[in-house]
Amino acid sequence: MSRVVIVETLRRHMSNVIVVAFVMLLMMLGLVSSRLEGMIWPPFVTLLAIVTGGALIGPEFSTGTLQLILVKPINRSVYLVSRFAGVVLFIAIAVTLTFGAEAIGRLIWRDGEGIKTAAIALVNVTSESALICALLAFFGSFLRAYFNIALYWLINVILSIVRSLFNASRMARDGFLGWVHEMTYRFPIIEQTLDFIEKNLLPDVPPKLDRDWLLLVWSNAAIAIVLACLIFRKREVPYGAD
Repeated sequence: MSRVVIVETLRRHMSNVIVVAFVMLLMMLGLVSSRLEGMIWPPFVTLLAIVTGGALIGPEFSTGTLQLILVKPINRSVYLVSRFAGVVLFIAIAVTLTFGAEAIGRLIWRDGEGIKTAAIALVNVTSESALICALLAFFGSFLRAYFNIALYWLINVILSIVRSLFNASRMARDGFLGWVHEMTYRFPIIEQTLDFIEKNLLPDVPPKLDRDWLLLVWSNAAIAIVLACLIFRKREVPYGAD
């Protein structure tokens, strides 16, 4: 990896007023969560991961700055992995600050109750964010600009709709839902494929530390980054606008 690229990635995000304001909002949500039984900030970390991960490649293509970066002695794979590492490191810093704010609040108002749960959320949400960033890097390696985010949301929407259809068809016997029920009954591989995709691309964050889940998330993130590097190395780089 390239230390220069990682540092530059961190500098870019930390100098962004909007991103810094969002991190401060996360810390405020951490303080609010310290007064509650549950935590309200993890979904916002997911949003941060999508926004920052979507810019892993896009800006360099759309502004033409990638050419200036690649004229230096650094190959594309090293650059992409370093960018990924920089974004994940920034998210980890943001999550750690949020956890710190919640931990302080829980020490003050709840005698430390719930700090362990918040620490587990820190590890799990950071891991989920790494997978999201890896997927966005993979999508961005063959899509232009910010279409990687659009594709990620489209996959979420399609899977949600299909899952809802499957659940609604379980008791149906006629009509369209009855047909869906018959198809899933006759061809169980359809639902098995859906389960596989959801498990690997959109895994639910467990409430506790789960070694198997962490291994799944990080291994899938590694696979996505490897595929992204393979595509990114061979992709033509147009000069100027995307």
